[in-house]
Amino acid sequence: MKKKVALFFMIVTGLPGYDLALADPAQDEAIRKGQEHFKIFCSNCHGVNADGNGRLVASLNITASDLTALKQTGGDVCVAERVLRAVSGMHHVPAGQEQKMPNFSADIESITTYEISQYLKSIQK
Repeated sequence: MKKKVALFFMIVTGLPGYDLALADPAQDEAIRKGQEHFKIFCSNCHGVNADGNGRLVASLNITASDLTALKQTGGDVCVAERVLRAVSGMHHVPAGQEQKMPNFSADIESITTYEISQYLKSIQK
């Protein structure tokens, strides 16, 4: 059981070692699927290029994060962990700002979250 939990954590957070175990075609497939999922679940707010310029931003009166800059703005927190936190509604919201991103954890499967995180990892500036 402990091995299964550790493997799941490695998959979701993208810890070193997992990428070595994942063959390139499988990684490419995860990125491709992640891009598809991103278009469905995320692009309305974060934009088709993940730059925060989605078509609903103006009408919802929100500022969506530029998800191509997660690596630059995340400090020690890896891209996959930031995606997991955001999807589950546990991401950091600066003091004085309101939580605007809905919690999608009940709607998105773990593998889908992983694939989205792999796609976002692949497009970091």
